[in-house]
This record gives sequence, structure tokens and C-alpha cells, in this order.
Amino acid sequence: MPKWLRFVIAAVLVTGPWLQPPSAQAELPYRTFSYDSGNGQFFVQPAYVPTGYLGLNMVPPDVNGGPPNLNNPNDLFIDGKDHLFIADSKNNRVVQLDSNGSYVTAFGIQKGPGQLKDPNGVYVDEKHVYVADTGNKRIAVYDRSAAFVKEYKQPETTLLPAGYQFEPTKVAVDKRGFLYITTKNGYHGLTVIDPEEGGFQGFFGANKVPFNFLDYLKRQVYTEEQLKKEITKTPGSVSNVMIDKDGLIYTTSISVDTGQLKKFNFAGKDLLGNRLFGAQAVFANEERLFQDIAVDVNGNMSAIDAGSGRVYQYDPQGGMLFSFGGKNEGFNKLGLFNYPSSIAVDSKGNLYISDRMASLIHVFRQTEFSQLVHKANELFMLGRYEDSERYWQEVLHLNSKYYKAHLGLAKSFYRKGEWQNAMREFRLARDVQGYSDSFWQLRVIWLQNNFSTVVTSGLVLLILYAAAVKLWKKMKWRKGNGRPDATSQTSRSNTSASG
Repeated sequence: MPKWLRFVIAAVLVTGPWLQPPSAQAELPYRTFSYDSGNGQFFVQPAYVPTGYLGLNMVPPDVNGGPPNLNNPNDLFIDGKDHLFIADSKNNRVVQLDSNGSYVTAFGIQKGPGQLKDPNGVYVDEKHVYVADTGNKRIAVYDRSAAFVKEYKQPETTLLPAGYQFEPTKVAVDKRGFLYITTKNGYHGLTVIDPEEGGFQGFFGANKVPFNFLDYLKRQVYTEEQLKKEITKTPGSVSNVMIDKDGLIYTTSISVDTGQLKKFNFAGKDLLGNRLFGAQAVFANEERLFQDIAVDVNGNMSAIDAGSGRVYQYDPQGGMLFSFGGKNEGFNKLGLFNYPSSIAVDSKGNLYISDRMASLIHVFRQTEFSQLVHKANELFMLGRYEDSERYWQEVLHLNSKYYKAHLGLAKSFYRKGEWQNAMREFRLARDVQGYSDSFWQLRVIWLQNNFSTVVTSGLVLLILYAAAVKLWKKMKWRKGNGRPDATSQTSRSNTSASG
């Protein structure tokens, strides 16, 4: 064998293992994890993987749409045809792309009343495109052909608080046409405007002012002058708003300890409860900065935290599904963010996340693992526990630690009356209440099957107990408690003798 051929073979043998394609998890610049019912973190297979990005050479040079590249994209919206609308803030326009990512048109680029200035938010319905035109302090409305229609400026009313500034940053519109608007420093909540006259309808979804025991003590002992010198506390700001197909209103908030995500019904009640979203713990110099939320057709919520650069996905009830992503610490890798500003989801479940500092939009697709979890959870949320069972089994085949799969199986076994199996799965899911309920069902069934034995045993024990009590009293009497003492006997003897 020629010496050169031996060298090539040796080189292949040595380097071969390094040339093998790494696993999907190893290829990604981030890890995916979830939380169990006890808030314990565990790692799972990738739920979403980056497939590319948008932002460079998007606008053809022969189209009067301005620069070809994005510049500080601040908000995203995907309509029913999977067309993507981008609030391209520093280019003073909203760009529309079709479902293939091809350029369609741009809004607000023509000089005149419709020209945009630093747009930060966009919302689209069947007929109109609504833009939070922050620089012009208004909501600009266009038809779907990009023609300017009307604008909404600060309502003229005495009901607005002193110092209120109408600088819209995000906007959403309900089925009635009412506008829900977030504003800069919007600690008042969402500003609601009617579609006809642009009149102020009130604030919606404001956060509560934090209050603790120390604040209570101060109010009890401080003078009025001392209280005035205290820093005025304001609630956290609402940073974004979206409305789903059922009319439920979702918000994200910053500078709050809990309730970073909210889901309001028509009555204004938060269906998620005042719980903690995002990382279970943050460092002293860090903060949860939820900037946007997207909801898919099944009600799953995906939210971005600009502070950590991570995406958190929850089921419709707020249960944790996945978390992935991270901050770009100089690696410049696809899937890591400098400052994620918005998130949107298309009909296929793909996620689009804008990075306003990098002026790019990352595109993520679902993995097989994610699709299985979503399908199983969809059936689970509909109460079809038995139908979801096989999907949960497949999920556990891929990851035996995924607690929601154990919980789904436990519900299925519980529904079918397989209490032993339900107890096992509830224990693996760390669901104390479910385990207790299953155990109680087992006890009830055992009592039903052994009722006569239990009753007979109870009667026997009762009789034995009564007999033992009677015997104990008799023994106690014999020991002297119930028998005449010696002194009494002697006295009676002497009396008899003298008689």
C-alpha cells in the first residue's frame, strides 16, 4: 500500500469522529428547558430551531420603498394570509411581505398627511392597517393598498389625568373597532379610543401599585410632609398588547414582580392570575423585560423577555411549555438576540422574532418534539385525555422528564378509573392534589368491595371494646376501689361482739 494512501486513511480515522454531524442540541447556540409543577428546571430537546433571517435586501432597488434593509424593526404582525408587516422604525415605514418573504408594499413613505415618523407598532385587520406613529403622536390608519385613511390623536377630554402624554407605541383593535393603545411610560394601562369620534373610553388593564408592610407602617407614623418627600410609587408600564381570534386581550408589562403576562376576558378579569412569568429568579442587576406576546391558533402564548433574550412559551392556562434563545454576547449566531423587540406566529406555528439592535428578524420553525407536545396539549386542554394519551407517550419516549406528559397520562388514567396508574403518573408529575384524589378513589373502591367485612370487623371490635371496658371496671373494683376497707370491717366486728 502506498505511503500516501496510508497517511490519508490514518487522517480520516483520526479526524472522522470530529467530522460527524453533531446533535441538533449541540448545533444550537442555546439550550431549551421547561419548569415542572414544582418550578424545578429541566432541559429538553430543542422545541424551535432557527432557519434563517429577514432584513437584508428586502426592498427591491427599483421600488420606491426606501432603503433595502431594515433599520430598528420594532413590531411585527402576521395576518390571516401569513403576510408579515414590520414596523421599520428608523426607516419611517411599515413594510409588508407575503408568505414567501417577498416584498409587497410599504406604508407611510409618501409625503403628506400619511407620512410616518418613528413608527413603533402595527396592527392589521381585513380592511385596514393601524400604525402607532410614535414620532407624530398619533395612530395612523391606511387601507390595504397603503393609502392613508385617517388618524387618531390625543382625545380632547378632561378625563385624562394631568401630565398624560399621548405617544402611542403599540396598538390593537377589537371586533367592534375600539382601539387599545400602549403609550410611552404607560403606567395608566391601555388607552381605549372609540373608532367613530376618537373619543376617550377609559384605561384598561393597568397594573397595580406595589404595596408592602413597610409602606403601611409609613402611612401610620409619617406626617403628611414626610409622606410627600417619599418617592411616588407608580405601577409597572404596559409594554405591548394583542387581541386573539376570540377577542381576548393580552398584555405584557415591565417593572412588575408578578403578572408580566395578562390575559383579559370581556369583563376585564385576568384569566392567568397574578403569577410569575419568565425566569424563576434573576440577578440583582437584572430585570424581566417582556416586550411582546404572540398567540397561536390553539391559544399557546409565546412571549419575549428582552432582559434575558429568551422566549417563553406557555399553554392557554399559563402552564410552561418551553423556553429557548438567549442574549448575543458577541457570538453573532442565528438564534441569539441583541435586543428582541417583537414576536409573531404564522399559521404553521413558525415564530418570527425581531431584533431591533441587529435590524434583523429571526425565523424559527417547530421541531417534531414541539409538534408532539402541542398536539398532545391541544387535546389535553379540550378534555380529550384519552385521545392525547398516545401523543404524551411519544413525548415521553423522546424525553422521560417532561412533566406535562406525565400529567396528561395521569388525567387519562384517572378518567378511565386506572387509579394505580394515575397515582404513579401524578407522582412523576409532582401533582400532590391529583395523587391524593387517586388515592382516595382507591380507598373508596376498597371499602365498596369489602363493606361487609369492614362492618363485621367493626362490630367485633366494638363488642371486644365493650367487654374490655367491663372487665377493666370489674378488676378495678376488686382492687379496693369498690370493696369495703379493713377499718370498716373491724368496726362492724366490734359492734357485733358488744351486741
